[in-house]
Amino acid sequence: MERTANQLDVARAAGVSVSTVSRALSNQPGISEDVRLRITKLAQELGYRARGDSGQAARIIRTYVTGNAVTGGLVPFYNAIVEGLNVAAMTAGLILEIRLIQDRVLDPRRFDRDAEEAAASGTMLVGIDPSPEIATRLIAQKKVVLVNTFDPEMRFDCVGPNNFYGGALATNMLISAGHRSLLHVRDHLRPTTFQRHLGFQSAVAWADGARGIVVDAPDANEAFMLELVRKRKEQQTDWTGVYCVHDLAAIRLIQALEAEGFRVPQDISVVGFDDLPAASMMSPRLSTVRVDCQAIGAQAIALMLRRLSDPEAGAVQAECGVSVVAGGTIAQIAIE
Repeated sequence: MERTANQLDVARAAGVSVSTVSRALSNQPGISEDVRLRITKLAQELGYRARGDSGQAARIIRTYVTGNAVTGGLVPFYNAIVEGLNVAAMTAGLILEIRLIQDRVLDPRRFDRDAEEAAASGTMLVGIDPSPEIATRLIAQKKVVLVNTFDPEMRFDCVGPNNFYGGALATNMLISAGHRSLLHVRDHLRPTTFQRHLGFQSAVAWADGARGIVVDAPDANEAFMLELVRKRKEQQTDWTGVYCVHDLAAIRLIQALEAEGFRVPQDISVVGFDDLPAASMMSPRLSTVRVDCQAIGAQAIALMLRRLSDPEAGAVQAECGVSVVAGGTIAQIAIE
């Protein structure tokens, strides 16, 4: 019989102890996510099989991931989610078959072709909102999990960040600093971003004297941001605090503000969402709301395992917590 790799082989390849490999592969605490991910990838490459694995055919989960620039340059965000999925899948004995799509809507012809070419135990859509045609096919498959999106009709298991309360948290960071004329910069509306919008509206409604304005900036367009800032400079509007639907929009808005002579946060305060790597590279650091991508990945795999064991179970829609990153792009102002 062909020998499979063991934990000692993985430890030697990773340059760590066997106990570190054991804890990483069993998802125990005390291991950084970078180390856990590196060990998991090496274990997959070496053909490591956990003790007790019967050697039966691996369960493959066909995983469609949005890969289009229309996602707003959020590649680091989806990379982090996929890393979380891979770590949890390895622990669960699942293999993710990642397939990037170059559109926000999965083509039914491609979906059918993939299904005909190779069977899969289950399907995950990451950052993709299923069209009616795709939804019909997913209903027939049953073993489906949607990641970083939600199904308004509650037909599928879903997991994502708590966008409503995250939007409210971001807005309240501005309100707590005294801002009452607030702007919300949206992007493409989908179930997740619409909940962020509702969180903004809720926070504004609860704050005495607060006023909210909403504008749409598709793909965080730089020209749109410059025009938005010029209107503010010409005093066509009076917002002092801005909540952007994601960090990329916040960064581009800050660049437009600085180009027109505004200081952030002395003149205008800005908060983003997601805590992308670029947020920590800014000076001052971008104030934002952090999404736990590792938790989303782990929860998605847990939902898939549940669905594989009980295809007829009722749908579960899970939300992972978000947290405030204070940063330095919000300034305290006096309340009139």
